[in-house]
Amino acid sequence: MKKTLLNLFGFISLLALNTSCDFVNDANPPLTPSNSGGSSGGSSGGSGIGTPVVYRKVLVEDYTGHKCGNCPAAADELKTLETQYTGKIVPLAIHAGFFANTNATYPTNLKSTAGTAYDTQFGISAAGNPNGLVNRVGYGAASFIKAYTSWGTEVYQMISQTAKFQIKIKNTFNSSTNSLNTDVTVKSLASNLGTYKLVVLLSEDSIIAEQLDYRKPTGQQLIPDYEFNHVLRGAINSEWGDPIFLSGAAANDSVVKSYNNFSINASYRPAKCHVIAYVYDAASTSPTYYEILQVEEKHVK
Repeated sequence: MKKTLLNLFGFISLLALNTSCDFVNDANPPLTPSNSGGSSGGSSGGSGIGTPVVYRKVLVEDYTGHKCGNCPAAADELKTLETQYTGKIVPLAIHAGFFANTNATYPTNLKSTAGTAYDTQFGISAAGNPNGLVNRVGYGAASFIKAYTSWGTEVYQMISQTAKFQIKIKNTFNSSTNSLNTDVTVKSLASNLGTYKLVVLLSEDSIIAEQLDYRKPTGQQLIPDYEFNHVLRGAINSEWGDPIFLSGAAANDSVVKSYNNFSINASYRPAKCHVIAYVYDAASTSPTYYEILQVEEKHVK
């Protein structure tokens, strides 16, 4: 009888110990790195207890054109980076300049007013394609325009940086009117001096059209059914954006910008479209003028 009581006591003690351990693990789960996507506005991670760190995301702009035979290689590099750094970069293909002009052989127009404005301001196609920008770092310097072979190195250096801002996007699409309402919340994560603006863009994936590719054999270089992704379709607010913090921002300051009844072109497919929102340094006297400090994207529907 005594042995039975001892065994019963040991079983109850073991059960209590296991229950206690489960409770502790559930109450204090370790924080592990995760990708936020457009809903939470930044990758977070860390260990122990505390507020997750929001990391900087990277806008990679591929300036391109359907008559640029070297440009498909840059598009492939962007696709590789998108896979390698899932949730940490926002790709954007900007069709602008001579190589994006249309003619009888290349009738599909993928240019946009916003894309032309960026190309003109930053002089990308004038320098030659394929080229691009990575968070628009280094405006005014000789190294501002980046060859696609260097995009990966640039991205790697930025994704571990703590973000100065957090962006959240909320989209509501009305299929009966083909219109979009988008609310963008920007939160300052630190004390930031200067002037900052918010730009909200529309992009589209999976556009099938003609593209020249010099990697193909002679006679097969014109691809009639090439798939274009991340194509800039235009600005939802304006190409240079709206001011959000005109004289700096204190930590935890936030602002919400709402853009209602934006009409999506009937030829675009909303299910393939994204809203892209980014905050940039808008102070012309700043050493980081035009630099993008945070970016997010989210499906329209």
